[in-house]
Amino acid sequence: MQITVGKVAKTLNIKSLTYIMYVFGVFIVSDTLISEHQQAAFIYFIYPVLMLFALFTTSHKLKRFTSVAAMALIIFGGVIEPLELDAIEESFILIPLLYIILFPGSLWPISTAVILVLSYLHNLPAEDFDEFVEDAIEVLAISVFASVMVYYQIQSRNQMRMYQDLSNTDVITEIPNRRAFFNHLEEVKKNKVDKFALLQMDLTRFKYVNDSLGHQYGDSLLRAFSNRVLGMLSNEDSFYRIGGNEFAIIVQAGDDLGDRISELEYKLKHAYQPLFHLEESSYSLQFSTGIALLDDAMGDVELWCKNCDLATNKAKSKSNDSIQWYDDELLEETIRSHQIQHELKLAIEQSQFDLAYQPKVDIKTGELLGAEGLIRWIHPELGFISPAEFITIAERTTQIIPIGRWVVDEACSQIKDWRDKGWDLSISVNVSTVQFMHDDIFKVVKESIEKHGIPAERLELEVTETTLMTDPESVALTCEKLRKLGLTISIDDFGVAYSSLNYLKKLPIDVLKIDKSFVDDCVTNHNDHMLIRTIIQMGHNMGKVVVAEGVETSSQLALLKGEGCDMYQGYYFSKPLFSEEFEQKFKPV
Repeated sequence: MQITVGKVAKTLNIKSLTYIMYVFGVFIVSDTLISEHQQAAFIYFIYPVLMLFALFTTSHKLKRFTSVAAMALIIFGGVIEPLELDAIEESFILIPLLYIILFPGSLWPISTAVILVLSYLHNLPAEDFDEFVEDAIEVLAISVFASVMVYYQIQSRNQMRMYQDLSNTDVITEIPNRRAFFNHLEEVKKNKVDKFALLQMDLTRFKYVNDSLGHQYGDSLLRAFSNRVLGMLSNEDSFYRIGGNEFAIIVQAGDDLGDRISELEYKLKHAYQPLFHLEESSYSLQFSTGIALLDDAMGDVELWCKNCDLATNKAKSKSNDSIQWYDDELLEETIRSHQIQHELKLAIEQSQFDLAYQPKVDIKTGELLGAEGLIRWIHPELGFISPAEFITIAERTTQIIPIGRWVVDEACSQIKDWRDKGWDLSISVNVSTVQFMHDDIFKVVKESIEKHGIPAERLELEVTETTLMTDPESVALTCEKLRKLGLTISIDDFGVAYSSLNYLKKLPIDVLKIDKSFVDDCVTNHNDHMLIRTIIQMGHNMGKVVVAEGVETSSQLALLKGEGCDMYQGYYFSKPLFSEEFEQKFKPV
């Protein structure tokens, strides 16, 4: 359980006050014993020694022994030399209260009160009986009341602590949860002495395992995984489950932090066994790990967590069991990513984007039929920024929406310009999943076509299989509306994602584009050749036009032509060209 510095300070203050009251009470009782006893009064100097030893000793056996010895000293002393009630009634009432401090929530205080009363009862003068009864009732009542109050206070405190522990504990794995993790981060902020490292572990494909096996098996696997990792950690390490398939380890150390992390990294790489056996079946749980040091974030806990997130995402992009440190290289990537994200907002306003056009060619006649519009970003300071780099950032920040609108409008404008020059070519553009999910793509396309006054048939939208499968019904409905408007719809990179024939037969599409990865080795790899043949035959049987991407050699072109592919594009015919270059190279005189 994580305890804040404020709570610790408050606890220490209460404990200190209790100790002071205890010592003060022992002093009063000791003073009474020494001053009132005439016979061998020096013996009673043992009493404060025993009581103070009982308070500070960590041994429960010694605490009980010295407490009994101190009580026995009072009882036997009272039997040998009884004291006047008036002399002891004020101080001896403190004795049960001292035992409440020594043994809170127990019967010790009541027992000592009863023993005190009984020890003075056997030789009590008759004339003191009424006063004795009054004092006895007072001692017993105070002892019982104080003991009961302390007992319920302890029970209440224990129950609150139990509830707090439960609120900070993950129900499934029984390790500290996300709330406990953030509580620990608050402590880290106040720690100016130790060094810290954060490891974030992301279980690979756990959602698939959980969905396929059921939540009961998934929970069992999570428990088994957490127990296995716990066995690799030292007592100083803190292990948390911070999400469905995400775990975190906070390592706290001094100058030996580097050695501690190296040892833990070695264990995660070499000692961890990914295979788990549940009910006569075996399941594999692998993970990707990001590591970040608090010092690299200059003590900023929020930045520290972000650095670890970035390292974890980098590890996930590599392999299932990859461990990635947040280092200078990743820092440079992060800085560049943030700069690109910031610059994206200005790119359209400052006309930094342009479209390059890659020709689409009839594979039988060699006739130029159209082009694919590919976005290019030439930044005045950063130079050429690859779409593979900025499109991902644009999609993550939804800036792809205004960029996508610009692409559609620019393609329509280019179609209009070429038509005015007597060149009737179609242009295809890619549409992001984010645009389909968060923008009215039908309205955007319709308004742009009407704005430039071009035939809808000259604009083609390319969507990926991932987009089609994200929300099949909604995407299919939008594609159908666009087709009724006159547009052509094509599946880009066909074959690399779902390629579900069941969905393919339902979706309103016109063109299948064979992904470049199949074309690359189709001449030398029999399997790729057969896949291309299958896609072409399937597409023709379903009445679709088939286009091959990434054609770079004459042998690839010959194979595609032999298999009956309809169109192709690639560096063999031409690299993507900006509009002026495109016109100079291909426009008929």
